[in-house]
Amino acid sequence: MQPLETRIEQDSIGPLAVPAQSLFGVQTQRAINLYPLCGEKPLSAYPELIIGLLQVKKAATKTNMATAEIDFELGQAIVDAIDFLLTDIPENEFPVHSFHGGGGISSNMNVNEVIANLANKMSFNQPLGCYEPIHPNDHVNLNNSTSDVLSTACHLAIIDKWKGFSEVLTQLSKTFVEQGQKWQHVYKISRTCLQDAVEITFEDFFSGYVSLINRNNQRISTDINALYKVNLGGNIIGRKNDCSALFLAQCMNMLNDVMKTECFAHSENFFDNSQNHDDMIAVATRLELLSRGLIKIAKDFRLMNSGPEAGFGEIALPAVQPGSSAMPGKVNPTIPEFLIQSCFQAIGRCNAIQMTQDHGELDYNAWQSIVIINLLDTMNCLENGISVFITHCLAHIEPNIERNKSNINTLIPTLIQLKNLTSYSFASQVYKASAGDLKLIREQIKLAK
Repeated sequence: MQPLETRIEQDSIGPLAVPAQSLFGVQTQRAINLYPLCGEKPLSAYPELIIGLLQVKKAATKTNMATAEIDFELGQAIVDAIDFLLTDIPENEFPVHSFHGGGGISSNMNVNEVIANLANKMSFNQPLGCYEPIHPNDHVNLNNSTSDVLSTACHLAIIDKWKGFSEVLTQLSKTFVEQGQKWQHVYKISRTCLQDAVEITFEDFFSGYVSLINRNNQRISTDINALYKVNLGGNIIGRKNDCSALFLAQCMNMLNDVMKTECFAHSENFFDNSQNHDDMIAVATRLELLSRGLIKIAKDFRLMNSGPEAGFGEIALPAVQPGSSAMPGKVNPTIPEFLIQSCFQAIGRCNAIQMTQDHGELDYNAWQSIVIINLLDTMNCLENGISVFITHCLAHIEPNIERNKSNINTLIPTLIQLKNLTSYSFASQVYKASAGDLKLIREQIKLAK
């Protein structure tokens, strides 16, 4: 193998070799050396977060230009570099471990170095690693820091990711409505404590799922809307005087301009933002609750599909793959099982997120990276599981007409008919006297009519 060409860069720790053609620099390289991935994901695996970081840096730079705290030519070079990166994010330039010590500083500096090197190269034809005239800390990081940049970028990333995920939840609800309407004429036995109860239609049954999904969609949307409150300008544990007063006064208008919205506003208390991430944790808690509801739905499908001859056999799921390497003809409910496993995985990630609130100490909760990567992974995992469930299962289910017809003409539904025509006591007496003989019970129903 050819030896990798390198350049030598210097930081406060000392000199270090960096790949010669890389846009990232010494602090990124130091993080690469310190935190090997070992199966975990790099920052590049989370494009929503990178985009959020770039958008925050763009808003900060444009604010610095508007307040004349950065030379216009330098500021424009930074903005041009950011716009270039936003059009096509180079994955190999964001290699740091997605979580690492220091509360996310390696992610922030990775972005700062890439922007600075690209701006110097594009606008001033300077060699990589010289950091002249644009410096990662002095210019790209001007009036912002890891604390407020990462926090704000996390909010942006979650808001962006939620848009697609919410659409998938809406599609799940819509498909249940469509299937309920399609099979509204088919009755099935309901069950309480896994014992026979009364007959209901498939539309009745699916309507409960629809309400659950819609309610969770709305609850999560409410928590997502709270993320429009951000702490940009409240850098270094929330102190407002660590950036200029002019920057603080204008940065939120600039962020709204960059994001093409009017929704973003400053949080009420920047110290709170530094100490706590419960606004993002609230989203994780809602996602966990949604996951548990989806597990219940998918398990219901497994039960209703059980059989084909010795189980419930109430619905037929599409046969998508052989179900056994040893038993011919066996077909398993693999798609509901995939959704269940997706939810298991999501719940584990949500639990990791919730732990970060327990372990934040004093003035700064340093575990933001765990929050954001697990939130994005959770939404990815659930979105994929739900999409697969809709496409390969829910959209093609069919009730077993004969089995369901037989089920609703059994003992308990028949006794309920008699009770509704007479009374609970009378129906109980008939049941006891007839020893559960359906023919005798039905004769009593005819007499009661």
